[in-house]
Amino acid sequence: MLRSNRLLAAAAVVAALVMASSWLGLFDREGELPSFDAQACSLPSDYLERTQRGYFGPRSGQIALIPREPAYMATGGGGWSHSGPWPYLQDVPLVFYGPGIIERRGAIQRPVTVADVAPTLMTMLRASLQTDGGEALDEVARFSGKMLRRPPPRLILTIVWDGGGWNTLRQWPEAWPNLARIMREGVSYEKATVGSSPSVTPAVHTTLGTGEFPSTHGITGVPMQDEQGVVVDAFLKGESSRFLQIPTVAERWDEQTDNEALVGMVGYEPWHLGMIGKGAEMSGGDRDDAVWLDVETNEWITNPSHYRSPRALVETGGLDRDLDELDAADGEADRAWRGNEILDSPDRIEETPAFIRYHARALMNMISGEGYGGDGITDLLFTNFKQIDRVGHYFNMASDEVRDSLIETDAQLGEILSFLDDEVGRGRWAVVLTADHGQQPDAGAIDGYGIDPREVEADIRDRFGAVVEAVWPTEVFLHEDRMAELGVSVEDVARFLGDYRLADNTQRPDMLVGGAGRFHSQDRIFSLAVPAVLLPDIDCGT
Repeated sequence: MLRSNRLLAAAAVVAALVMASSWLGLFDREGELPSFDAQACSLPSDYLERTQRGYFGPRSGQIALIPREPAYMATGGGGWSHSGPWPYLQDVPLVFYGPGIIERRGAIQRPVTVADVAPTLMTMLRASLQTDGGEALDEVARFSGKMLRRPPPRLILTIVWDGGGWNTLRQWPEAWPNLARIMREGVSYEKATVGSSPSVTPAVHTTLGTGEFPSTHGITGVPMQDEQGVVVDAFLKGESSRFLQIPTVAERWDEQTDNEALVGMVGYEPWHLGMIGKGAEMSGGDRDDAVWLDVETNEWITNPSHYRSPRALVETGGLDRDLDELDAADGEADRAWRGNEILDSPDRIEETPAFIRYHARALMNMISGEGYGGDGITDLLFTNFKQIDRVGHYFNMASDEVRDSLIETDAQLGEILSFLDDEVGRGRWAVVLTADHGQQPDAGAIDGYGIDPREVEADIRDRFGAVVEAVWPTEVFLHEDRMAELGVSVEDVARFLGDYRLADNTQRPDMLVGGAGRFHSQDRIFSLAVPAVLLPDIDCGT
């Protein structure tokens, strides 16, 4: 009798476990893993096209990944990445504004990409650029007798609001009145997209500068493989721009003007150099103005072998005053911004609205001090305001910190426009404003799940050995020499990831039901995991 009762109790425990497991999805496995082609062709066609455009064989990772929407690859610390083909990351503002230069047309409702900027700039320069990626936008500039009778602008300033895509703007619709005004009074492409994935800073800025996508210009992401297959920074931390495969518009214009045109870039890091090119590193090139930040000291720096550091910009002062004003804005001098005690941290102050103000002042000092727009040869100046993106990585796009950064970035846009009227002269300048990507909403806001890339990397290592070099939001870099020694193929790792389940991404599957949004523990979390070398030849017959 006692044994019978024990059996009944054990059966009840098993039944309870089965019910709980079913509820958790542990036995609800999906069907057979689709082939690589089937995975690719199950994607929306524009997702696949953007992924193909973002691939350049010598530099990209060996495996192309797309998390299953609305899952996304979180950063190593559990934060928010912004790489992928999805519209919320791809949709960006694209505005051309220049009273007396660009006719007022308002909103244009046709699809364009940031690759269209470079050919449009060339048309504004009374030149032409034929690319496979972009085309000149007729609403902004087209060859005609009327256009040719007018002098070209003396200065074209291209401004990138890093991370200022449409989902960020719509999160804070009252925070950008100056941008809204130039959208109405200039030409605003309401359906502009980045056009390629990974949607990350180096790749998109180089698309903007060249008119081609990464599959042609060669800058695919933040990390890339060098000539020996080692994963390195895309611009080697400012040491070299040698991975850039084609000339930028700025380089072409320099050549046409015998280097008499002024060309400059003010950025946060060397990742923005794709807007202007290699400088003196290119045969026949000169040392264009180009500076970025030493992120430890927040001092403007350059590579003096290839670029020039404008004195008027570097000597700009007033940052301490800007920080003091930000500190006092809440009525308490506590060296904090919204409770974040970072105003005395040299490696954090560039994340604040105070630095946005300082950046704009330095840019304007550079324009006046170096003579941008001062003669009949059109000068090209490019700048990246990084804080919207940087703060979004720390606090998320829905934070008050991002709102503050967006408000100040927009306010400084207004200051810059007024300055250009005074310094260069109304009717003599034009501004292009865009963003390089949107931002990732928090998983809880979209019923999604933030995949832990460190766990993905560890699981690859546990399954195959030390074959993985790095897992990034849309690609995996592998050690092919070690794979050969271990008898592991790229296809093996891709199939492993294609069948990777949410429960694999954590040690605690019992915690997932409440924290994984719409996903169940046995759901596959990648909609694409294929050897990247296959991407150019995938044809879904559409």
